[in-house]
Amino acid sequence: MKRFLLLALAAMFLLLFSGCASKKVVVVQQGGQTAGGADNHGLVIASQKLTENGKKFLRKGKYAQASQQFELAIEKDPTNWEAHYYLGLTYQQWKKHVDAVRYFRKSIDLHPQDKVWVSRVRVHIGVSFEYSGNYRDAEREYQLAMTLDPDNGEASHKWKSVSKKNKKEDKYKSKGGD
Repeated sequence: MKRFLLLALAAMFLLLFSGCASKKVVVVQQGGQTAGGADNHGLVIASQKLTENGKKFLRKGKYAQASQQFELAIEKDPTNWEAHYYLGLTYQQWKKHVDAVRYFRKSIDLHPQDKVWVSRVRVHIGVSFEYSGNYRDAEREYQLAMTLDPDNGEASHKWKSVSKKNKKEDKYKSKGGD
């Protein structure tokens, strides 16, 4: 054991005086910087925690509590795309489709680089339009979803379904209905 300690001390001594220890180490902080440059790491962490809490409420079907947590998360960090997305899901399940679309779109604006994810969010937007009776916009969203991710089977299925609704609506309007 003493021999090991002596060897370790000798190795440290050599490192210190050989120049290896004299080089500077620079630590670069990642994340936590806003566009204005102010460090808001604590707010980002708080926002993430609130988002997790909101997801728990959402899973339990407690939409008022979930929306409150997501709104607080967005207050703490307006760039938290996940909080915007889950707030959109909360409103969609709560049947508040106009609000759902607004938050889904904001989540896409904040996180546009993941095309597969954006495609799934576009499907959610289409669903909200469809449930609101706005079949034209729903069809457009499903088409955008398929363009972004041709393998998105849900988008393809929903597009076919809403296209039939649009054709029926067009036929009804052409016969003089409103």
